[in-house]
Amino acid sequence: MKFLVVAGWMYPDAEGGSFRVVYEAGRRLAARGHEVHVATQRLDPRHVAEEALAGMHIHRYDTAAKRGLRFYWSTMRAVRRLVNRLQREVGFDVVHTHHPVSAFAALRARALRHVPLVAVLHSIYSMEYMERHGGTRRASLRRKLAAMALMALDGAVLSRSRRIVVLSEFMRRLLHSFAPSAAAKADTLPGGADLDFFRPEPPRRDARARLRLPTDRAIFLTCRRLEHRMGLFELIDAAALLRNQGSRAVVLVAGRGALEEALHQRVRERGIEDSVRLLGYVEERDLPLYYRAADCFVLPTRALEGFGLVTAEAFACGTPVLGTPVGATPELIAPFDRRLVTRDASPAALAEGMVRFLDDFKGDDALEQRCRAYAEVRFSWEPFADGLERISREVVGH
Repeated sequence: MKFLVVAGWMYPDAEGGSFRVVYEAGRRLAARGHEVHVATQRLDPRHVAEEALAGMHIHRYDTAAKRGLRFYWSTMRAVRRLVNRLQREVGFDVVHTHHPVSAFAALRARALRHVPLVAVLHSIYSMEYMERHGGTRRASLRRKLAAMALMALDGAVLSRSRRIVVLSEFMRRLLHSFAPSAAAKADTLPGGADLDFFRPEPPRRDARARLRLPTDRAIFLTCRRLEHRMGLFELIDAAALLRNQGSRAVVLVAGRGALEEALHQRVRERGIEDSVRLLGYVEERDLPLYYRAADCFVLPTRALEGFGLVTAEAFACGTPVLGTPVGATPELIAPFDRRLVTRDASPAALAEGMVRFLDDFKGDDALEQRCRAYAEVRFSWEPFADGLERISREVVGH
């Protein structure tokens, strides 16, 4: 089959869970003998416009701005122009979309009018937009109008799609609350981790030595975009509570984003510079080492966790995950051990969960092996690719 994948961004051009899904799904479909073309934004002028990557054909389009109205209008024009040309040259059997702005542009392309579309829904864009900007109560009129426009955009993509793929039952419920008729077209295909790249090696002590991390203190790790909904202020406050209780545990925060300076300020205000380290951006090649160095990975999300690929990656590295009962997180963690789901997303609940982990799992020599075995059963990418392939054949009629 000939696939056109339309995505705002993709790995390795950009970091983030949904961008990784674009890459992992595309390369696995290509490995099965399908012809896969990806239309995605050029984020760096050093990136070539067209190249072969992991068996896929990558086509990058340019936008006039990174945000605002100029970004949206230029994306509409650039995506329509690109996919119209590609359809004339290739003749696609099916289109997969991953992000709503580029998806909306693609569905308005004349050449794709009769090509079946499958939408991979990572989040409800309008909801995520409002959460990023402080919620509806504090939003300006301009933000509310923008959210309404994005809601219409989300709705148009979902309405046009023959089938919709969600990565969790949480996302299926969220979709139903947003567009009940669209939810009837949804299939749940859980995400995964690259089990060959994320492995339980080297030994934890060796990983810490290579990263120059303490070997005599418990280490909690999180890896997130530095945004409000990720719960990082709450995690820092939880670390302060642990410190006040006499714990010597260290919390490592990997990632970058708009809140970096504010998070540094919170650490200074709490006087816990020795307990919390903001690592900044961690290169992909180093992520398995950090997962291995940690005793436990923490997912402190406050809102809209559609799946959480970092959860799958940590388990694949043999590292257990402690998470809040938000979004899809309980679906991923509770089947492994319900004690690793906190009672809520507050600093007190996070601190309580971290203490419980240190008390309940201390000396569990089989924990690493159980985490890895769980990942191998639950978080392979192959079932995701199987599902995409099956759904695509069904909408095409093969």
